[in-house]
Amino acid sequence: MTGTEFVGRVAERRLLDDRLAAALDGAGQVVLVAGEPGVGKTRLAAELRAEAGIPCLWARAIEEEGSPPHWLFRQLLAKDAWPDETDRFQLFEAVTDLFLKKAERHGLLVVLDDIQWADPASIHLLVHLARSMASARLLVVATFRHTETGDDLRAGLAALAGEEPVTRLRLSGLSEPEVAAQLAGVTGWPVPESVAAAICRRTQGNPFFVGELGRFLTLSGGGDELPERVRDAIRGRLRRLSPACQAVVASAAVLATEIDATSLAEATATPIVDVVEAIDEASSAGIVAGTRFAHDLIRESARLDVPTVRRLTLHQRMADYLRGRDDADARVAQISFHLLESLPAGDPGLAIEWTERAADAAMAQLAWEEAASLYGRALAVGGLPPRRRAELLLAQAKAQVRSYDVVGARQSVCAAADIGHAEANADILAEASLSMEGVTDFAWADTGRQLCEDALAAQPAGDSALRVRLMAQRLVNDSWRSLADAESQSAAALEMAERVGDRRALAEALRARQFACSGPDRVTERLALGDRMLALEDDDCLLWGRLWRFDAYAQLGRLDEAEAELPLIAEIAERLRSPLRRWHAVRCHAAMAHARGRLAEARMLGLEAESLARRAGHDGAVFPSQGFLLGLRTQTGDASIFPDDVIEKYAKTVAIVSMRALEAVWTLAAGNREKAHRIYKTLPVPGDSPPFVRLVSLTGMAELAVEFDDRETAAEVHRLLLPHADLFSCSGAGMVAILGSVRLYLGMTSVTCGRYDDAIRELRKTVEIHDRVGMPLYLALSTYWLAVALSRRKRAGDREEAAALAATAAAQAERIGMAPLFARARALVGTLGGRRSGPLSRRQYEIAGLVAQGLMNREIAAVLQLSERTVETHVNHILTRLDFANRTQIAAWVAAERMRTESP
Repeated sequence: MTGTEFVGRVAERRLLDDRLAAALDGAGQVVLVAGEPGVGKTRLAAELRAEAGIPCLWARAIEEEGSPPHWLFRQLLAKDAWPDETDRFQLFEAVTDLFLKKAERHGLLVVLDDIQWADPASIHLLVHLARSMASARLLVVATFRHTETGDDLRAGLAALAGEEPVTRLRLSGLSEPEVAAQLAGVTGWPVPESVAAAICRRTQGNPFFVGELGRFLTLSGGGDELPERVRDAIRGRLRRLSPACQAVVASAAVLATEIDATSLAEATATPIVDVVEAIDEASSAGIVAGTRFAHDLIRESARLDVPTVRRLTLHQRMADYLRGRDDADARVAQISFHLLESLPAGDPGLAIEWTERAADAAMAQLAWEEAASLYGRALAVGGLPPRRRAELLLAQAKAQVRSYDVVGARQSVCAAADIGHAEANADILAEASLSMEGVTDFAWADTGRQLCEDALAAQPAGDSALRVRLMAQRLVNDSWRSLADAESQSAAALEMAERVGDRRALAEALRARQFACSGPDRVTERLALGDRMLALEDDDCLLWGRLWRFDAYAQLGRLDEAEAELPLIAEIAERLRSPLRRWHAVRCHAAMAHARGRLAEARMLGLEAESLARRAGHDGAVFPSQGFLLGLRTQTGDASIFPDDVIEKYAKTVAIVSMRALEAVWTLAAGNREKAHRIYKTLPVPGDSPPFVRLVSLTGMAELAVEFDDRETAAEVHRLLLPHADLFSCSGAGMVAILGSVRLYLGMTSVTCGRYDDAIRELRKTVEIHDRVGMPLYLALSTYWLAVALSRRKRAGDREEAAALAATAAAQAERIGMAPLFARARALVGTLGGRRSGPLSRRQYEIAGLVAQGLMNREIAAVLQLSERTVETHVNHILTRLDFANRTQIAAWVAAERMRTESP
């Protein structure tokens, strides 16, 4: 920590301050500060000296032969004549008297640094001084490395153990927050938590190592190299070990993080007794702690100094030893590591074989990232024939799909497919085509479809499980298109799967069928398909079945049943330990949080889903995740949720009508009405959108037609939506948001077309539906549009009811956090309201009186036997009629009215 702000050591500083205070009160103290090199012993003593406020004498022992006896104390008394005594006891007494006299007036701090190197006479003199200073105003602080104590120091420490003024203090490494603080002081900027954690782990919080790595980080921008000062410091410690111990430590550093004496003996051809003795010596020196190195830095430094040929030989011998063990099958990862590290001297064939076995084992343990990395390392060995290379590429792709590395999976599949085409190998082409099962992605659609067609063309005629899977995957790849033959092709695949009786083929055929039935007219069939998928019981099938049921229940408006699927989806996703499955769970939870009006939670979950998809490079998930966030921004008016520049990217990425319509909606929400109108004018009515987004596309177009007062388009969209009036607007596959009852959009388009009676009828149903299912956001929206419809119809009583409803919608929107709707509803209130003369209606007077008594809407409803919703409408009507903003004003008005009517 030299040269930087002093960090940590709060408890240690407090102890030293207490001992200093005791010494100044006339009770002499000795504090023995122990710790490994670099842990901050000297810095702690220096901080005490800087703040003690009393004279200080400082001496440091040196690691050199030939220093004179009593060298530590000779340094302290350099300005005084050294006592000329021939008797040892008399000499010690004379030296002690000098210190006691120096301490009499102002007190005295004496620091003896690095006493592990002190000459024996100085150690004995320290013991004598400690026993003679009970009533002196003297504090002696002695620091030493507990990893390097010789016989003389150990004897001196034992002699001091029973002395009352002596305190032992052992310094350990800094905590992670303290490491972060020290790094910030060294670098001049707060380092990321991950960097602080990594450095804390490597250094075990040793301040010297932390400081050096911090400076190295600043100069080099990071890297795996060790700063030379760190390596020099560690080399110095290693050189103090015996040659035999150094050799064992170096070999252990090369071979593993865990030190196993038996394996080490085999790899180094060293007797086990000698290895154990060497480990004991290294432990005493603080190089090893238990079965690990005391610091990762020690291991790294020791390993770097081992010659290359020696390293390769050690790895080869260790691999041979482990392969010969009875438990070799349980050690495939270790064997793979050593065989890979033995290259190029080792056997590449063996390295590939065992690395593939290790990758397979990782797959069985659901360690997808580890498996993908291992398959990659096996491929990197090289020298493989094409067929063998393709097998490893496809295995790697499977792991990458599971670990949600979509970009990596695409690259692996394409490389394998290139081999399949070059070798005219139908099996490779088929496996490549199927490697992306479970992933839908418009960026892969064209490539995936072509691969499936090539693979199908190479297959023999007739029924087979492989043909079913290829047919199904081709349909799934094309789910972004509106295909005329999807119905017949998916039915044919399902029939073939049932004939061949293969569970995997049946699962994929059901998945293709689900996409073919993803339009709003097939929602009940999708619910049944979900039940069929659940019957297959495999975890992946269980997840898909639950997801399909969730989507279907949401589109049917059965939100409670949809919500009941969420914990089951989350449980299966957790069990599968796949980030892709996690994305599915998160996007479902986000959709339900939004539907229930929990917008802060929806935003948090939406950001998590978007981050998962973006890290994976999965465009098919990035797009809907970002769309969800932009939709949330549209409804809340919060521009911080997602940036404007994402909007245009969508139009360039996905060239289908539904996405262009969404671009116009989001552009409008961003405040660029003119540009949104230009986009809108290029859009046909989206009757040919992919089935799974058809309903969302239509309701999005309805919003635009209403916004731009396009009666012709509004009428056409109304016609297309009418058969689905009893459904809710959401995707039929991979749903990310539930956009309310279709009746809301039927009502809105009816308003635009001037059919106000139809609009009011639909919107009254919509208000009741959203209230019943528990969608407060869309309840506020439908209440607002009902107010708009009534305000435009202009029959007797419409204006008053519209004003009350608009006030209700404004209150609901404000409560949820829908700023744009709140502003529009308040504007409508202003248009319809204004101060009105004359009394309220009889019922309104009655409700106003109960408000004045402090009753809430629920309590008023109970008293008057009305619904809470009716009471809320009356209260808002009262606020509008009287041009008031809150219930307190109503109470004050009631009091004033009573005073007026009761006065003579």
